[in-house]
Amino acid sequence: MARKMSETERAARDVVNKYVRDGLMERGQANRAIRDGLHIAEETVRKHYCEGWGSALYYGQKVAAAREEFDAATNPIARRVKGSRLLATEIYAAVFAVVEAEVLPREQTLTPGQAEEVMATVRDAAREVREEAANPRRRLTTAA
Repeated sequence: MARKMSETERAARDVVNKYVRDGLMERGQANRAIRDGLHIAEETVRKHYCEGWGSALYYGQKVAAAREEFDAATNPIARRVKGSRLLATEIYAAVFAVVEAEVLPREQTLTPGQAEEVMATVRDAAREVREEAANPRRRLTTAA
């Protein structure tokens, strides 16, 4: 008889399965990541949630930053390291979504994908502002 999977494990497996399908990791590595790390992620997220820390946007920002670093990495070793960080942040975001859904109605929550999209937009806007501040002459010629 198959054992019943918790909601957090289901969310984490959904994330990890995407990496297996894309060929970024093997099934054994995925199972090991879940077995060795899920309880840490769940415990950490639950503790922080109870203390009032973290939000969907916080985890979305972490995932957006990790994805940007992964996409920018060109060296195979760097891509592997950045891919591991991206995997971990996506697992944390998925676990947070489950923990938040246990407390709040679905209509009041953001999905990890929505939060990542919002925070990626915020990161892009902040980068543009920094670039404009660094080049004041460029801003004058653009505005004219």
